Amino acid sequence: MDFNKLRLKYAGDAGKMDEILQAECRHKTARKLADTLACEGFRFPSLSVAEMATSDVVAHEHCRLVSPGDRVIDMTSGLGIDTFAFARSGCDVTAVELDPVTAREIIHNAAVLGLDNVSIINDDSVRWLRENPGESFDVIFIDPARRDNRGRHFALADCVPDVTSCLDLLLSRCRRLVIKSSPMLDIAAVRRELPRAQSTLLIGTRGECKELVTVIPGDGSITCITMLGDNRRNEFKFDPADETAAIATFGLPAAGGFLYEPYPAVMKSGAVKLLSTRFGVAKLHVNTHLYYSPVPVHDFPGDEFVIEGIVPFDKKGIKSITARYPVINVATRNFPLPAPDLARRLKTKDGGDRKLFGSTVNNSERVMIISRTSAPSSGGLRAL
Repeated sequence: MDFNKLRLKYAGDAGKMDEILQAECRHKTARKLADTLACEGFRFPSLSVAEMATSDVVAHEHCRLVSPGDRVIDMTSGLGIDTFAFARSGCDVTAVELDPVTAREIIHNAAVLGLDNVSIINDDSVRWLRENPGESFDVIFIDPARRDNRGRHFALADCVPDVTSCLDLLLSRCRRLVIKSSPMLDIAAVRRELPRAQSTLLIGTRGECKELVTVIPGDGSITCITMLGDNRRNEFKFDPADETAAIATFGLPAAGGFLYEPYPAVMKSGAVKLLSTRFGVAKLHVNTHLYYSPVPVHDFPGDEFVIEGIVPFDKKGIKSITARYPVINVATRNFPLPAPDLARRLKTKDGGDRKLFGSTVNNSERVMIISRTSAPSSGGLRAL
């Protein structure tokens, strides 16, 4: 459906324009908000708010940070997906939203969802907290805005609200502070900006790391959570000091063995040496974050592949791949060509259950590793 053409056709008709907005928002969020959109009366204030909204499954993950009966304030409610998830988990929730149109839709949506344990405030959340010194909470949840007319931000201090400038205020009003932020931020930089005892959660899927979450107070640990679908999740937790002390082993991959590709959240964590020592797998190269084992490692926090062959990256090797694998998924790790360029050079198309990794291995040779998808790693899996 071409929503822009519909807008041109019905320009000036406020009722039709709203219908088009709701239809487009539902279309664009159908996958990430499948549970929420089971409610036919759920409404969107704008397309931008819809696009920035937390997914249902990530909001469910956030609920692990609260307990039934907690008094929670969502200081940047937006579409309200986290707000409503907290309320459904049994919390008494205060939702603060600066934009009046968005705030009105939160009120509407709370009603149609049957949630009477949500209070909505249309105000600047930091100002409201300062002007209401008697208000305190078990949990403060805040998701500072990461976009404005200057583009994406890469520091918490550049986001709105600026949690670094009001950190003392926030901590004085809660037992636990939860700060959701962009996965583009550097973990060490965030910890320097927030000089308090904290824990870090990295939440993602098989395809991407979606967010960096800081919990204060915390024990200093980093936990990588990967949502695998079908109500399954993988969790990998470590202390940064363990990564510093770890000494990786290195080895060359061989046909018949197993190749392991860490999940994106794990890669974001920087635990590249620790994976080798904790799971008994060999790194392919100091700068190649792929791992090899001659036997399966069922608890590795990543995808498992069976190696079918190792092909040198030379003219003969390229010709052999082109002839034998017209359809194969291509990825590169520590390789001179990005994946699309390598696929074009190989004249292959993406598809099927095989994956080719262009990579540099421990003897500094550049190779193409032909693999096929194995059964998902089972260790660390927990039901959502």
